[in-house]
Amino acid sequence: MWTEWNGKYRDTVRDFWRGQPNTLDEFASRLTGSSDLYEHSGRRPFASVNFVTAHDGFTLADLVSFNEKHNEANLDGNQDGADDNRSWNCGAEGPTQDSTVVALR
Repeated sequence: MWTEWNGKYRDTVRDFWRGQPNTLDEFASRLTGSSDLYEHSGRRPFASVNFVTAHDGFTLADLVSFNEKHNEANLDGNQDGADDNRSWNCGAEGPTQDSTVVALR
């Protein structure tokens, strides 16, 4: 039995968390196994590896701290990594002491 990373789950959960409109139905579909992705080939919901973050891309803290990637330190001109991380900085880019932003995060 093969399983696979479910990028649609990742993207939908991230959109739902940041309050994107019209995501509830999609969120429910992803949360219950993404049958639209797996059923046609006879696979069950457990074929889906549901994840929000992984070894590459934004960490969970990054998702609520940055709207844009900041990979300047690797000297690749910030060209590596995905640009569409479906993140929301909650009102301040990067670390902050703003209590309102910290409470949202």
